[in-house]
Amino acid sequence: MDEQRSQAYLALIQELLNCPSGEENDVLNQSSELVDEGFVQVCELVAAQLQGV
Repeated sequence: MDEQRSQAYLALIQELLNCPSGEENDVLNQSSELVDEGFVQVCELVAAQLQGV
């Protein structure tokens, strides 16, 4: 996974965290090219960081 892709994943995660409740599917559909195994891995890392693990 390259740095540019990682930054795109993080930007998408931030957008999901900030979007109004119920609009998550729209955000994901608009960025469907980023929704892959790498995105899931980065989501898991961010979730662990947010939990303080």
